[in-house]
Amino acid sequence: MRTSLILAICCAVACGGAKPTPDHETHAASTFVPTSFSVEVTGAGRPVIFIPGLTCDGHVWDATLAHLGGKVQAHVLSLAGFAGKPAIADPLLPKVRDELVEYIRQNHLERPIIVGHSLGGFMTFWVAETAPELVAGGVAVDGAPFLPALMDPNATVASMAANAKTMTDQMRSPEQFQAGVRAFMGGMITDPSKHAALVEASAKSDPKTSADAMYLMFQTDLRGDLGKITAPIVAIVADGNGTIPRAALEASWHAQIDKVPAHELVVIEHSKHFIMQDQPEAFYAALDAFLAKH
Repeated sequence: MRTSLILAICCAVACGGAKPTPDHETHAASTFVPTSFSVEVTGAGRPVIFIPGLTCDGHVWDATLAHLGGKVQAHVLSLAGFAGKPAIADPLLPKVRDELVEYIRQNHLERPIIVGHSLGGFMTFWVAETAPELVAGGVAVDGAPFLPALMDPNATVASMAANAKTMTDQMRSPEQFQAGVRAFMGGMITDPSKHAALVEASAKSDPKTSADAMYLMFQTDLRGDLGKITAPIVAIVADGNGTIPRAALEASWHAQIDKVPAHELVVIEHSKHFIMQDQPEAFYAALDAFLAKH
């Protein structure tokens, strides 16, 4: 295991309106209603879309939104099947990608910034390379274009197929899934006792939806199309509380993101996977700096 992201992902095994500003005018909301996610909209200013990670809902961003103080028009997603939300029959992540692109278009969002944690970071890269003309920037928080390559730089979709199936088959058991989430959240957050609501909400996720989403991330390599991204992307990553040599950590992440034409890597020290909870001030500083530049 080479990063805290891998530890965190493997642990999972076991709309109010906003007032537009002149610089970021918004149009009347469309009648488009996504089925793969719900959205809560707050604040005013430039549009910023927040995507949670595997098994989490939009509440994982509550403290971040409080920090921003309503100075952006925040569109906070909660994905179907996670944290007690009803699941859908369609494969979740491709549906989220397609419907998020449509949501941006139908609501006339003016080149939003996308901020995603973990699975949400994966989605940030996916949307940015699928519809580069729609995105002004991306913030991937401990989320990678091809997760297995953080464990093994030589990993391919083919080489990971058997492992991905074995791992996600275990997740489909509700008993094993709930026990695994509760038992291993300590690997994702330095002090999970301070975030009991997050742990309990994650345990209410639909096992099949969670397993299918995990399998797709292990079987989808976005790196080949990263060159299509025209927006700047920053990867804000955890140092695993210092358990990984810094040079190895940075090399692993640069191998993930260096094909993005405009990219930046920010390492947050003394943090596990949930950077927003472990080191909020350092995370806010990195987020604020990106928003100020882009």
